[in-house]
Amino acid sequence: MAKIAAEKLLSQAVKERRATLSFEDVPIHTADLEKIIRAGLEAPSGYNIQPWRFVVVREREQKKQLRQAAFGQPKVEEASAVIVACGDPKGWQDGDLEEMLRISAEHGFNDPAEQDRIRKAVTGFLGGAAGKAAGIEPSFDLWANRQTMIAFTTMMWAAETLGYDTAPMEGFMENQVKALLKIPERVRVVALLCIGRLKGADKKYAGRFEPARTVFAETWGESIEF
Repeated sequence: MAKIAAEKLLSQAVKERRATLSFEDVPIHTADLEKIIRAGLEAPSGYNIQPWRFVVVREREQKKQLRQAAFGQPKVEEASAVIVACGDPKGWQDGDLEEMLRISAEHGFNDPAEQDRIRKAVTGFLGGAAGKAAGIEPSFDLWANRQTMIAFTTMMWAAETLGYDTAPMEGFMENQVKALLKIPERVRVVALLCIGRLKGADKKYAGRFEPARTVFAETWGESIEF
């Protein structure tokens, strides 16, 4: 039976993490999986709308079929669990907004005027009125993607701090993933997160750019000093 993992510091996980190439055939403890998922669900999102949806794949046959939708990459089938992260750009219209307002009222955000202000702000932005008035036609698929990736990354780090190994993946055929997992057409599949225990050698560290190349002070191209 799988053991509950002991947590390590996030700073240690950030320093040591590598993309896992192959996983051992071992289960993930249900308590650990719940911790990982709940950590992601605590992530921030625009207007607190939480447009993310996650499909957790653990059954062997389901992982085998999901592997085929991911260009046959073995780690999808090997992983203890694969979290399929999705973004729903229209979920706010199907009850997410009102449910968010109901929950926020339970946490003290229960002033009717403030709730109405939030409702108008969300419907104005996500309904397109605010963007169109400003001459902007926003992409709400992109908006939902951005929010979902915050939660997705939070789950990845949560798994790593619990001692699991991870492989975030963008190599998959979205239409096939949707068909297999019965994901609605309007929902976008953002990424896959494979979680498990490393098999074999860890991937070598490939290095990262120095801050001088990618981080600027105040304006683009201006050197930053720490």
